[in-house]
Amino acid sequence: MSESTSKTSTEHQPPLSPDMIGFRLLKLTNLLSRPFFGKFAAQHELSLNEWRTMVVLASRPGSAAQDVATATGVHPMNISRALAGLRKAGRVEEARDPDNHRRTLLWLTRSGEKLYREIAPYSEKQAERLLVTLSATEIAALARIVDKLIARAEEIVGADEE
Repeated sequence: MSESTSKTSTEHQPPLSPDMIGFRLLKLTNLLSRPFFGKFAAQHELSLNEWRTMVVLASRPGSAAQDVATATGVHPMNISRALAGLRKAGRVEEARDPDNHRRTLLWLTRSGEKLYREIAPYSEKQAERLLVTLSATEIAALARIVDKLIARAEEIVGADEE
């Protein structure tokens, strides 16, 4: 057998390809967020990062912008832009942190809470529709794997920013 015929098909692929697990995770994220753009983004003039920010503030009221960036993995500059849009739309309010006057704490306004309650059930339903294909054991394993990958990605990003 010649050397060229003994190589596996993966050896002929470029180093970066759509078959890589990271690329496939991005595809999954894009597919999951696609209905958001079709159903809610234009109707409510809401970006995906604004929505992600609202999700964090709904579950962790009184968070600072840096807390939102950490919870979402979105770059702080993009969270800052999302917050500017949410402020302009009257969906978030803020106050100085009484323990650290350099920090600003954030909450959803009534308008923001109302919009969150409108969209959240749809997002939860989408997640249920996706995960129904997995057993409880597979979901638990997936959660552990995703947590492990997130922790490693945070280490890598932290090291790259030093």
